[in-house]
Amino acid sequence: MNVDVSKSSSQASLERSDRGSSHTAIQLSVTNTGGPSETDCLAQWKCGLVASNTTWCVIDRGFQLIPVWDIILSNHSGDFKSTYQMSSSLRAAYEALTNHSVGTVFGEELASAVEEARSFLEHVKTWEVTGDERKLLTLIDFKQALYEKAKNLSVWINVCLSHKALQEFLVNTVLFCQKSAPQNIIYIKSLLQCLLHPHIYSVKDFPRIEFPLWSLSQIKKSWKGTAKSGEQTERSSYTNKLIYQAETPIVSFIRIGSSPSSSKSQLLNALLSKQKHDTFFHRHCRGSAKDCLLMKGVVEISWYCPRGSDDDIFDSCVAFCNLHGDARDHEPQLSFLQEISAVNVVLVSESDQGDRKGRRILQDLWQSQRPLVCLFTEKENIAAGRSSQNIRIGIKNRSEAELMGELTKTIRDLLEGSSTLSSLDMCLGTARQHGFIVDEDAEACVIAKEKANELVKLLKGEQLSEIKSKLLPLQGKLWYNWCKKDRELTRLQEKRNKSIEHHRSQIECDKAAIRRKQLDTVYPFNQLMQSFLGFLQSQDYHQLWSQIDSSVGLEHILREVGQIYEALESTDTKHVCFLKLPEIAADLMVSGYPIELMDGDVSYVPLQWVAAIFDRLIERLGDKRVFVLSVLGIQSTGKSTLLNAMFGLQFNVSAGRCTRGAFMQLIKVDEKLQQDVNFDYMLVVDTEGLRAIEMANKHSLNHDNELATFVIGIGNMTLINIFGENPSEMQDILQIAVQAFLRMKQVKLSPSCLFVHQNVGEITAKEQNMEGQRRLQQKLDEMTVTAAQQEFCDITCFSDVIRFDVNTHIHYFAHLWEGNPPMAPPNPTYSQNVQQLKIRISDLWNALRNENFIFSFKNSLEI
Repeated sequence: MNVDVSKSSSQASLERSDRGSSHTAIQLSVTNTGGPSETDCLAQWKCGLVASNTTWCVIDRGFQLIPVWDIILSNHSGDFKSTYQMSSSLRAAYEALTNHSVGTVFGEELASAVEEARSFLEHVKTWEVTGDERKLLTLIDFKQALYEKAKNLSVWINVCLSHKALQEFLVNTVLFCQKSAPQNIIYIKSLLQCLLHPHIYSVKDFPRIEFPLWSLSQIKKSWKGTAKSGEQTERSSYTNKLIYQAETPIVSFIRIGSSPSSSKSQLLNALLSKQKHDTFFHRHCRGSAKDCLLMKGVVEISWYCPRGSDDDIFDSCVAFCNLHGDARDHEPQLSFLQEISAVNVVLVSESDQGDRKGRRILQDLWQSQRPLVCLFTEKENIAAGRSSQNIRIGIKNRSEAELMGELTKTIRDLLEGSSTLSSLDMCLGTARQHGFIVDEDAEACVIAKEKANELVKLLKGEQLSEIKSKLLPLQGKLWYNWCKKDRELTRLQEKRNKSIEHHRSQIECDKAAIRRKQLDTVYPFNQLMQSFLGFLQSQDYHQLWSQIDSSVGLEHILREVGQIYEALESTDTKHVCFLKLPEIAADLMVSGYPIELMDGDVSYVPLQWVAAIFDRLIERLGDKRVFVLSVLGIQSTGKSTLLNAMFGLQFNVSAGRCTRGAFMQLIKVDEKLQQDVNFDYMLVVDTEGLRAIEMANKHSLNHDNELATFVIGIGNMTLINIFGENPSEMQDILQIAVQAFLRMKQVKLSPSCLFVHQNVGEITAKEQNMEGQRRLQQKLDEMTVTAAQQEFCDITCFSDVIRFDVNTHIHYFAHLWEGNPPMAPPNPTYSQNVQQLKIRISDLWNALRNENFIFSFKNSLEI
């Protein structure tokens, strides 16, 4: 085989007479840099190859070498008459000269992978860029398949990424990303990084820096600060507000240089939580890598919220910003932080102080009007002397306790002398001036905010006590009277000289009259309902309530919508919006919003409204198999928190807003799990707490019994939630639950239950668990005997009512928080308990599903 290659200058210098010495020099150079002897580094070699007109292809693969026959086969099929013969000949020559076998990976299998890649790329030519990440996931799967076939990424890099069709698709994806929602950008960027790494391509053309205010608009924080007046300490009032509106001092942490010995994020974590919880992601976190791919340039924010105690680190709420990466590479973010911060903290490495750009940044910070704290990573002690607002601290070889003490006191002193307060809302103008993309400026957000402001204006124009009577009139006295009349139908008896049938007819007439009066009251729609219904029919629902007063929720508006529908249904009045109302509620359910199942104010289920919602769900999803999980427990014992933690739901758990009535939320089961669990959706039902203080009257027991019977009756499984170890509270919940299960047995329903005992100390002590199980079993049996006597049936133990195993149906939970809120991190043990409970629910259902009592959308209302 003869290959005619013109000699370069370096080749010409290799005369036969000094072949030995030249060979040694080249070998040494290749070992050090991977290139010829006249180059000093790998970068020079690459530049020389790129500049040479005889270079076929330059591939940056780090420390992995690509055989020349691989390059020919993958990238230069048009340069030879027989590409495969050329590649095979080179491979055979290599094996003969080196006595090293390269196997078949660069032969038939590689040829097959190349053909497969080219066929796939023909399909890529037909793709349209829609922002759908599924195409990117398809590419990632194909990249992995090629790797498994060729044992390296050469085909992916040399065939796929060098192909014009795929390059255009990836470039257009980046361009399309500029128009997509800001919260999707990081995810799409991570997918592209996975496709392009590791080689010379990089993701650089992404949209400008984003300022995601809308994403933070519904986060609420609570704190209780203190204010000092001379030597006196005055406690301020409790604060609970949307955090993006909270005006607080901002302390920004940045890094200039590499700082290999100290992690800025770890310092912040130690400052905020004494290393108990990783608030900020850092290089030593599990899953982190030495080289930062996605976090460079990202600014994270967290708030320190005091609880009004003597051991608070700061006396008031303080925001901490953390700029990831070297500040020299992210000047727009740095400039933004300088403008909004009350105090700047910079981590400086002495080895990088010689850099001109770094010195300029440090000088600007030092001369600015904002206080500055310089942390020098390579200095142990700094000479005494400090300006009024610029402080230098050496951190080398310092104990964490000593360093954190000094840093905390320094920041606290500087904040006391600063009056600079800012909120994320106030930072909007500054973000726009720096050219950042603000998610609130997206058209959908602008329209949603305008509509929300209209509703806020309507609601704030009325006293809270008048909102329901004026703007939501149907859920007041009229609805209460209708429910009262409907209850009378179940307790019919002769009155004076009137028969039961006459009495029934009179009640039905009264109910119809109330419905007609409701329609007369609601039509024409008031401004609130007009705005709300118009908005839901044209916009995304989830963007509406970020600024609505917490006393008026989406459930109140939808309750009014349900009453409108029931009034229209009962009077056969087919208004233009009649069919649209349940469709809106069904869309909300599919979108992940909780929908009210039982009205908490009158303890009644609007059956026609709920049935219509399920009918629309059937039209949209089909008659799917549904597993119903309900929860029951005393008020404020963490029922909603438990469900949110288990399934990532959105049941309200904010302070002062206990659940009223019952709410249902729909969860789609992953397709891979549907065959294992034998259902398509899970319907989770959250309920108001039993023994509620506001209902402490003679009707309370009836109300609790009705609620317990209802939620246990509709559920395939009920979680009985018990908080703490208070015997009286335990007895209350057990008495109500046992009676409800007994009634289910009488109507031949077979729900099951699991007991969740929360906030139990020393839950790892097996002996304590066994004693607790024994006591609970004893209580259940006692309650069963009492309930059986009231229901006139002969049952002596709880296991006669439902299938119950005291060893497997009781779960003990640690406390949710590891310490005292609001700065306490979640307890990892609580998360483990939640995961174990989820597994137990699945196992128990698998054991019971042959009993054929699973619900579907169609029969879920039959009970």
